[in-house]
Amino acid sequence: MEIGVLDGENARTMIEVASEDFAPEDVEYYGFDFFSEYELLEVKAKLEKTRCKFRFFKGDTAKTLPKATGILPMMDLIFIDGDKSYKVAKSDWENSRTLMHDETAVFVHNYEYLGVKEMVDSIPRDKYQVTVIHPRSDSSTALIRKNRALVGV
Repeated sequence: MEIGVLDGENARTMIEVASEDFAPEDVEYYGFDFFSEYELLEVKAKLEKTRCKFRFFKGDTAKTLPKATGILPMMDLIFIDGDKSYKVAKSDWENSRTLMHDETAVFVHNYEYLGVKEMVDSIPRDKYQVTVIHPRSDSSTALIRKNRALVGV
């Protein structure tokens, strides 16, 4: 699942990596964004080439994500790269975490943005392991996983 799809390049890359271990038809992708009609067509064309199953949710994630959590499966990977304000980043995290199973990896892009940093830093470390990754060629990204001591509890 990805929040903040933009041009679909990150989506395509994630699907290609997943397709190394799974048949493309078994890979499912869910994308959330405001999507203009052009953007939606562009991303759809890219993902159709991957042969994965995909579904888009158009609009403000404060509205679309809470509705979707009731119908979406548990996620293996969630990539949050939406609005950088604390309020929206917190809402995206709170809704996304309901879709986590014990092995889910959640990546939060743009950790250096004040609102994103504040949200990530507020995540309880007794429940979640948080590691901030600082790649040379991209923005800092937080990796969030359920705390191993609590997995299965």
